[in-house]
Amino acid sequence: MKVGVCHIFERRVGLWPAGFDADGELFCNQRYGDWPMDVDRLRDDSWAEPGWMLLSYGKQAFASSCAEGHGAENAVDEKVQTRWKAADAEPGHWLCVDLGEEMDVHAVQINFADDPEMNPACPGEFVQTPDTLRFIDLHSGGPTQWRLETSLDGEGWELLKDNWEAQTDLCHDLVVSASGVSARFIRLSVRAVPYQAIPCVSGLRVFGRRNGEKPPRPQVRVERLGDLDFTVSTEENADTLGYNILWGHSPDKLYHSYLVMGNGLDKKRIGGITKGQSLFVRVDAFNESGITLGEVIRL
Repeated sequence: MKVGVCHIFERRVGLWPAGFDADGELFCNQRYGDWPMDVDRLRDDSWAEPGWMLLSYGKQAFASSCAEGHGAENAVDEKVQTRWKAADAEPGHWLCVDLGEEMDVHAVQINFADDPEMNPACPGEFVQTPDTLRFIDLHSGGPTQWRLETSLDGEGWELLKDNWEAQTDLCHDLVVSASGVSARFIRLSVRAVPYQAIPCVSGLRVFGRRNGEKPPRPQVRVERLGDLDFTVSTEENADTLGYNILWGHSPDKLYHSYLVMGNGLDKKRIGGITKGQSLFVRVDAFNESGITLGEVIRL
């Protein structure tokens, strides 16, 4: 998965369930692929829906401080290329997400980001490659230390995970509460990150369930542009958080997917279909309460 912020070939590795169907056809389930998944459920059903929904997308976020151009909203926009950045490297800067109402929180994913503007305060050397100047680290940069808390009112706080004294340097972490925690506010406080750098977070992602209605079934318009691509449009709906576009050569083999965040689609182009092959499309809508399956359309 492309990041491409610090380096043109900066990537993240993704793992998804794959297998062969009854006809011997290879499939790979990438639906909601970077959300927490129950491995046991996927072992029994490779197409099992996620048990927890994304709660943090587009929600109000605020912080103790923000560097210019790197506001708190960048931590909840579902874009790995953007990031919140504190004003300096002093211990104790915090980032907070307001879910808007009390929700059942089951997992919080913390994605610290590399800062391309950082000047490493550690032994090493710079090496010029054909396309950029790269820093080669000669020693460990130090631990990543933080504290994660929840609150119902933004005043009284409950500890969810304490890594304040941690000696590990994990730049990504997933804090799971199988039983769930009732919360409206999620706050991440940072003590230190490696190399005494200024804290940067590309994603403070919250997963769980909202007590509410699933989105309505989307009214979809699909148009085939040519042999290799098609477009999808829907009307905007305030109760919708995003859409999952599924397609395949048979209505029961919708093995390809493309997830789009937002409450409407305007001629979203999908490419990579096979020339001369039948095409079936389904668009599912989702929000914090669950997923509503769409109607299968044949083109």
